[in-house]
Amino acid sequence: MKNPIRKFIMRLRGEPDLDRLRAAGLRVGKNFSMGQECILDVSHCWLIEIGDNVTLAPRVHILAHDASMKRALNYARIGRVTIGCNTFIGAGAILLPNIRIGSNCIVGAGSVVTRDLPDGSVAAGNPARVLCATAAYLEKQKEQMKTRPVYGEEWTTRQNISAERKQEMLRALEDGIGFVE
Repeated sequence: MKNPIRKFIMRLRGEPDLDRLRAAGLRVGKNFSMGQECILDVSHCWLIEIGDNVTLAPRVHILAHDASMKRALNYARIGRVTIGCNTFIGAGAILLPNIRIGSNCIVGAGSVVTRDLPDGSVAAGNPARVLCATAAYLEKQKEQMKTRPVYGEEWTTRQNISAERKQEMLRALEDGIGFVE
């Protein structure tokens, strides 16, 4: 991360300093995107490997250690956490130690991943379980896009969506979902 202002803001918000974590052994591929308030296990970051084109939505927690029995046994459990390429981890998901999430996966918001997820799968829940293949899920969404509202970037806060458009979107989504760029 080259931008010193962004780095300062991230430090103020308590977000991880990826450069520091990489220096300590965290492996992160190209085109990595991390939302606000994510937690990457600082104390065991060298056990975490993240592939290319991975997105962590806000508040994702990746834990490579489990200290739940530390007082009783005087030891914490540790395990590797591996995330394959082209994978999306939804907001508030928790990834526990000793798991592998395959490539081309989607993990639903709020999920707790306690076991491996195969390549090309969509998983959700607590504990997370595979719901379907990623390809089937995306095909279903493409079909819905043919009949549901689809909005361009001008309908987002990134492009200063107008009050009128906000109201129009509210009305159009009264009976279901839509899609935005």
